[in-house]
Amino acid sequence: MKTANRFKKKNQHTAEISTASLPDIVFLLLFFFMVSATIKTKEEMITVEIPKAQALTKVDQKSLLREISIGLPKNSRYGSSPSIEAGGRIISLEELPQWGIEQREQLPEAQKDQMIILLRADEHVSMGLVSDVQEKLKEINARKILYRTLKETGS
Repeated sequence: MKTANRFKKKNQHTAEISTASLPDIVFLLLFFFMVSATIKTKEEMITVEIPKAQALTKVDQKSLLREISIGLPKNSRYGSSPSIEAGGRIISLEELPQWGIEQREQLPEAQKDQMIILLRADEHVSMGLVSDVQEKLKEINARKILYRTLKETGS
């Protein structure tokens, strides 16, 4: 009987943490990170002066749009001649068909043949480069090409 008393547990008081203010703390942290976070904007690598047009067409299915820009590079390390920007990077004319195939693969199976290329070409870029881009896109059967323009005012 003596051994039973030796293993007897002592009364221990446990400290309890109040969780009543926990939702307030979580909300304050969430609010802090929402306010302090910066939203990353799409940084364009080339400058494009969009030409003006008399007739404009609006695209309803924006999920089918893939954008290519042609213009002068903003950074001198990319050279001083007109360049092609697609997917946030400068690509060569030879890389354009591969880029188009990659973009088509991202679309759902039923919409792969409906991909629309939106071409933002600087109005001072030679039409020869724009024509070369069109020819490369024809190689991968990308036939729906639209040009981004601004509405001409006061005609």
